[in-house]
Amino acid sequence: MNSHLSKTEYRIMEYFWSTGGKYTFGELMKYFNEEEDKNWKKQTLNTFLSRLIDKGLLERKKEETKAYYGAALTKAEFKQRKAKAILEECYEGKISHFIAALTGNNAITKVDEKELIAHILDK
Repeated sequence: MNSHLSKTEYRIMEYFWSTGGKYTFGELMKYFNEEEDKNWKKQTLNTFLSRLIDKGLLERKKEETKAYYGAALTKAEFKQRKAKAILEECYEGKISHFIAALTGNNAITKVDEKELIAHILDK
């Protein structure tokens, strides 16, 4: 999964995540052009939707005679995958390397340590 999104792609996903709905192409055109003042042509929206499908974030399903677009991942799942991708790409997949970079190789505070442990134990 490609975790990088443009501002517009992220805004489109925010719409799906906030509503939890599935929409036809026409409904999406109407929403973004009327509610978001985008003034998009069909090809513009189609390009964004296709990119989001290719990135594994949207899915397009045919129901009877209509196709509907919906989120393939929740926002939480997207954030988790994005965080894992960053960890893999930049920190050899190790949280300890990330924390060292974040703190400038200084020890984390006791408060941060307790918070991390509590979060891990909640899982």
